[in-house]
Amino acid sequence: MSKNETSSNDTDYDYDYQDGSEVFIPSAAIQFWTYLILQIPSLFCTIFLLYYLIFDRRLRQQIHNHVIIVLLFLSLFILAIDNSFYLDGWRLGHGNMRLSTPSFCLLWWFIDYGFYGAVSVFLVWASLERHILIFHRRQLLGTQRKVFYVHYLPLILLSVYLLGFYIGVLVFPPCQNVFYFNYIACGSSPCYQEVPWLNTWDYFVNGILCNILEAIFSVSLLGRTVWKKCYAQSRFQWRKYRKMTIQLLSISTLSLCINLPQSLITLIQQIHPDLHDFGSSVEPYFFYLTGYVILLLPFVSLGCLPELWSRLLCWSQRGRRMVGPMTITAGGGQTVFVRTKHY
Repeated sequence: MSKNETSSNDTDYDYDYQDGSEVFIPSAAIQFWTYLILQIPSLFCTIFLLYYLIFDRRLRQQIHNHVIIVLLFLSLFILAIDNSFYLDGWRLGHGNMRLSTPSFCLLWWFIDYGFYGAVSVFLVWASLERHILIFHRRQLLGTQRKVFYVHYLPLILLSVYLLGFYIGVLVFPPCQNVFYFNYIACGSSPCYQEVPWLNTWDYFVNGILCNILEAIFSVSLLGRTVWKKCYAQSRFQWRKYRKMTIQLLSISTLSLCINLPQSLITLIQQIHPDLHDFGSSVEPYFFYLTGYVILLLPFVSLGCLPELWSRLLCWSQRGRRMVGPMTITAGGGQTVFVRTKHY
């Protein structure tokens, strides 16, 4: 185990400008165009949802929307920063050379590792919290004090933990970071991954375990909801909790379809050293598909908020410009046709 020595001195970093071609799977052109097609609509949808979830008082006061707001904020940073850097790298066919500095690489790594890791962690909490909101609301959320300790405090603690962990391992690592500026994401090789206990904690706790727990909580939520609705003798207000259930299950299905297989491949590789090449041929494709969780998350969230569909239509109609003729009679009786814009 490496000795845990922290350092914030930039001179502790090595810079590597190695030449050589980087191999992309799928090709850089395919990744660029497939991401770009969804990037702009997804970014617009994310901003639209955040605007109404924050400034609409009724939506903001519904506590089941709070974790969705957190996920959308994480998605906004990933779309605006991380995806933009990747798109530029795929366009060039190699690393982004215009900002070849340690600060740029650390920012990219922090969004790429920290925010994606945060999405997995908050999805686990969202799937667990749905059990509380649907089946234990009266017992655990009956007073403002309980709401703070059961709902707000976990969000605060998880945020502090994630910020502290990823700032610690990326900005103040117990090792020496190496940046490959000629490669996309500066080589995507932070040195903490060479520290066994840090690498295991990040991959297992923040990744694999989160995906497995999310699957367990989501499946159990579906099972409990179906049982309560169809078989339980006690009265269950399905219409009241239908939106919350469908919202969580839709987002979890999107996440687990891509992240869970990748996590299981990594878990098998770690448990059985003889199978370290297991799934290696499909891993690059799962890594590529991971971005679609963020690209599609806003659309899935919007689909579960039908009350915002009409407002989205109003936004689109408000931005549409209609051009039509207007007749003006000039001096001397001459008729002039002028094209006007209506908003």
